Amino acid sequence: MAECYGGSARVLRACALREGSRVTARRRAVRGGIRYSKFSAVGAVNTAVDVGVLNLLIWLFPAEENLRLVVYNLVALVAANLNSYLLNSRWTFRERARGDLRQKVLFAAQAVVNVGVATALFWLMVRVLFGATALPPVLEANIAKAVSMVGASTLSFFIMRYVVFRGRKPGRWL
Repeated sequence: MAECYGGSARVLRACALREGSRVTARRRAVRGGIRYSKFSAVGAVNTAVDVGVLNLLIWLFPAEENLRLVVYNLVALVAANLNSYLLNSRWTFRERARGDLRQKVLFAAQAVVNVGVATALFWLMVRVLFGATALPPVLEANIAKAVSMVGASTLSFFIMRYVVFRGRKPGRWL
């Protein structure tokens, strides 16, 4: 197998086939790490959009009622999910993104799950924090936002990676 090291791309591919899954698994792990890094970078931008929209709404229309804060959070989540689709389909999962109806419908379904999970976690945290702490309401809202974002974004990565932007066999919709 010494000829497998330092060879051309064709030789390396042939060696990968001969050596079996060891090289393939390593390559997959590296690609997965790069993909997750890209997803995390997109997530940072989405976080800025999400938190920025939420805080802009709180600043423009101050609110301490749970329901109004939940509505502001929903608006922020929709803006962040639109941004997420654009960046993830054009960069993170570019090699798998086709922009076809299937992926758009699956991404929309993932976004609904994301919004549902994030909103439920946000609502729960707002109910726990508001009145139970001496923190300013805007800080309590942002703590609730952070908790909801971590839970929802972790779930979203796996749904996008293994459902929305996965390779599919011809003739299968899912």
